[in-house]
Amino acid sequence: MKNSYKLPTLALSILAGFTGLVTADEEAKKTGESKCCTVLPVSVITNPVFIKQDAKKKEVEVFITATFDKSNYGMNFNGVSKSEGGYEIPLDWKVKVTFTNNSAVPHSLIVVEADLAARKINLGDTPYFDGANTPKPNTLGTTNKVEKFEFTADEEGEYSFACGFPTHSANGHRIYLNIKKDLKEAKFIMPPAAKAAE
Repeated sequence: MKNSYKLPTLALSILAGFTGLVTADEEAKKTGESKCCTVLPVSVITNPVFIKQDAKKKEVEVFITATFDKSNYGMNFNGVSKSEGGYEIPLDWKVKVTFTNNSAVPHSLIVVEADLAARKINLGDTPYFDGANTPKPNTLGTTNKVEKFEFTADEEGEYSFACGFPTHSANGHRIYLNIKKDLKEAKFIMPPAAKAAE
């Protein structure tokens, strides 16, 4: 019962997400913090590894952590939000994803087209590539679990690794996934501001 205080906050977040009356950004402007993701990270992450690859095998492993830090009210992946950074991966490579959630607030991961991630992911939306999501990404997502999935990046384009929990992606909980045929290796790209802070 020690975690029973979280349920009302979560229920309010779900209600706000479905009614469209209050978004996390609007609430944050009023109160100074988001009702969505007020839980601080459960641990401090140091010396992170976000990517490993084998160009000969055309395989890349990406490591994505939700609520990596407190930026964007915790709605970030690897400390990046609003598609200001992300992954570039060569066409036709196998992508192996390890997802962790560093918060008690549910978050999930789903690969969708970039414009969909910026608008709103709805209940029932499916990943762009077969198998490119954590279990049940549009419902309560993942809480303090490690989830793994893999897919083949077999179509060029601009996509997003996005949180599938209602309203999270539209409020910035997304990073880009650009698939390009002219790349020789995969990259994780931090936004300029984050690089300067390192």
